[in-house]
Amino acid sequence: MTTPTPIAAFVPDTRTRILDLAEVLLLERGFNAFSYQHLAKELGVKPAAIHYHFPSKDDLGTALVARQLRRLRKWRDLPRVADLPPQKQFEALLAVYDNHLGHDRRVCLFGSLAADFRTLPAPMQAELRTFNRELTEWLAQVLAVGRATGSLRFVGSPAAKAAQVLTTLAGALQVARVHDETPFQVIVGQLRLELFA
Repeated sequence: MTTPTPIAAFVPDTRTRILDLAEVLLLERGFNAFSYQHLAKELGVKPAAIHYHFPSKDDLGTALVARQLRRLRKWRDLPRVADLPPQKQFEALLAVYDNHLGHDRRVCLFGSLAADFRTLPAPMQAELRTFNRELTEWLAQVLAVGRATGSLRFVGSPAAKAAQVLTTLAGALQVARVHDETPFQVIVGQLRLELFA
């Protein structure tokens, strides 16, 4: 009888490794603060390998935001999120932002790109707008159902409250980057206090 061969650990392909590192640099430094040379050096490849997968940095940036949009769509449709009551869906969203905080106080995608928005290529801007619109629409729906069922409370339209919550969370991550995580936790606590019935 032969011993089964252990399954090799999953090693991401070059394209995925490029996207992963570019995402880290984007969230830590901003889109305009890293180059293909940074990526190539860190990955131990030649810049030509990066150009092979992403002919321009515009292509790379658009791919990054498109990947995040796919993640958002997958996340919101997961049964462990979609099947939750509204208050728990809101908590799941807060956990995503808290996860950013736990990664060296990284900002979120929107927070990272909003400051540089006018310098971003048009396709990247369009993807970011779509990402923000879909996240806001999802949260507005959660808030609307929560208010209708009595588990969430707020004044005004669900869309306006969703926009306020998301900008508050993005700003809270920015403040945490400057100070520490205490202001972020205070802000999240205030959101819970205001929204939870």
